[in-house]
Amino acid sequence: MRYTITIASLTAVSVIVLLLAKASGGTFSGDLLMNLGATVVGAVVTALILQPVIERAQTPEVIVHTMFPHARFLDAMSTTAGRIKIMGAWPYGMDMPYQDVFLGVLRRAISARIPVQILVLDPASDAARQRTLDMGAGDASENIYNVLLTFKGWVDTLSASAARHFELKVFSALPPARLYLAGNKAICSFFGDSDNRDGSNVRHYETSVLGGLGYYVNDAFDRLWNSTEALLLDQHWRLDLVVQWPEGTEPDFDRYRQVAYVAADGGLFISDQQLLYDTGRQEVPVQLRRRIVGFDWDGHQPLRIGAFDRARDPRAGKVVATANAKYGNENDVRRSFLEIRVVA
Repeated sequence: MRYTITIASLTAVSVIVLLLAKASGGTFSGDLLMNLGATVVGAVVTALILQPVIERAQTPEVIVHTMFPHARFLDAMSTTAGRIKIMGAWPYGMDMPYQDVFLGVLRRAISARIPVQILVLDPASDAARQRTLDMGAGDASENIYNVLLTFKGWVDTLSASAARHFELKVFSALPPARLYLAGNKAICSFFGDSDNRDGSNVRHYETSVLGGLGYYVNDAFDRLWNSTEALLLDQHWRLDLVVQWPEGTEPDFDRYRQVAYVAADGGLFISDQQLLYDTGRQEVPVQLRRRIVGFDWDGHQPLRIGAFDRARDPRAGKVVATANAKYGNENDVRRSFLEIRVVA
């Protein structure tokens, strides 16, 4: 405030001096007043230019927060004209009571054509199980499944033009750090053994991606985002399956299928009523186009698909619980499962 008053006063003085110099004409006193007024104007202009530079130099490169600064990140998302990136087990903003505000800010950003990229940990991964152990309370996999279900419902409400600016990928390896980025502003934190669910016992570093920590974590985000192991959200929900029907099979049996799937207890289970009906009691060779997190398969062994005995198999409880967590509870529709088995 004092700085603003000083600048305003100097500006007023310079104007008065210059007016007096003009009124004095070409006399010695007029020239003196003109030089004095120009000097004051120069001082004002210099102060206006240098002050922001001085303030920036005095601002610390990193601000440390002992809890995640929700309000600061939401404000950064609301005002940025640059890309938004989030990397972590799941976004802090998806926790209550922040979820509605967070999704509202995201909607406004993508509606304004701001690109949004979010990396979420695969709930079936070993890293997700490790997060559960790290937190000490709660289930990381269950929480991530809920977050992904919420995102699925939210994406369905977006217009086609807005949806083009939103991307979410699922990854299986624990990242080196969390990243919350809006434009050049970044908030980073590291995973630790005592790290709890809401990050209230770790330090969060508010910085810039132009150098140092922010640059390093942003680069880690880009490498993970562009890796072949990062799955698009659609790939998390549906699995591409090639069924190798034997000769003489009905001609209308589809060879290429997209099916709902879960990995549980090292096995891979498919939920598809039509496929169960088509296969009957026989086992049919199938091909997968990628490896599945949580499925004990090396990517090369031959595979066969057949009915899963939900009533008698001891793994049924785990399979059903995992499917309910991923896709929502069955309600009145009882899922019919098949199992993809590795051929010994």
